[in-house]
Amino acid sequence: MELRVEPVTFPEVIQFNYEELKAEITSKVEMYKNLVYTGSDQIKDAKADRAALNKLIKAMSDERIRIKKDCLKPYDEFERKIRELTDIVNEPVQLIDKQIKEYEQTLKEEKRKEIEALFETIGFQAFVKLDMIWDEKWLNASVSMKSIEEKMRERMYQISTDLLTLNRLSEYAFEAVAVYKETLDMNRSIAEAQRMSDIAKQKAETEARKKAEEERRAKEAEEKKVYEKTAIISESVPEQQQPEHTVTEPEEPEKMEVRFAALLTTEDALALKEFFQSRNIEFRAI
Repeated sequence: MELRVEPVTFPEVIQFNYEELKAEITSKVEMYKNLVYTGSDQIKDAKADRAALNKLIKAMSDERIRIKKDCLKPYDEFERKIRELTDIVNEPVQLIDKQIKEYEQTLKEEKRKEIEALFETIGFQAFVKLDMIWDEKWLNASVSMKSIEEKMRERMYQISTDLLTLNRLSEYAFEAVAVYKETLDMNRSIAEAQRMSDIAKQKAETEARKKAEEERRAKEAEEKKVYEKTAIISESVPEQQQPEHTVTEPEEPEKMEVRFAALLTTEDALALKEFFQSRNIEFRAI
């Protein structure tokens, strides 16, 4: 079967009064370029001139479309016939293509069974499933079973290395390994360990701030108790004061007022009070 097309003669040039028409149009255009329309009467002329020019444009466009259509008539017929023949040929092509794809699919299914059997002999860790390491390219006819076996063993060794690395993490190794056993993704596993560490750090910081606040409040409460207790004692103990000499009558014993402050326990303060009373010493709380 061979397509043979007879030589087709197309006009090299479509003849028309190009030069004559171009000269007239150029002359008219130059004239219109220099025209200035003013007033209502001249605007009417402007509209008429515009209509005349648009009419010329439409006439040229219509003729262009007509000539193009005439030129394409033989091609359009040729294209229709070629499409018809193509559709006829495509019918058996599709039937053949279907059979080829069915055969290739059968080969892929058989190869998948071989790969599944090979997987069981490699010695992967119990948590590793075939779909976790599966590569769709393995089903291609160009990929040998030997190369698939090599890839599997490489993956198995890599998994062992990854698990060893994760188990050596300083913290949250268990959580990281758990993620890895589900995904075989080192990045996600390490990210999980980091996430858990960040949470623990934030929790510790929160608890530390809470503890510090509780200690601060407890200290303030204790200081308040001491202050109140000291104030009570101060009410019953005279405050120390620099001696102040006063001039008294000669016949009266010389007396002086002494102010002082002392840090005493409640028991000391009571004892001091009894001493003052036993000596008839006047005292008052300041």
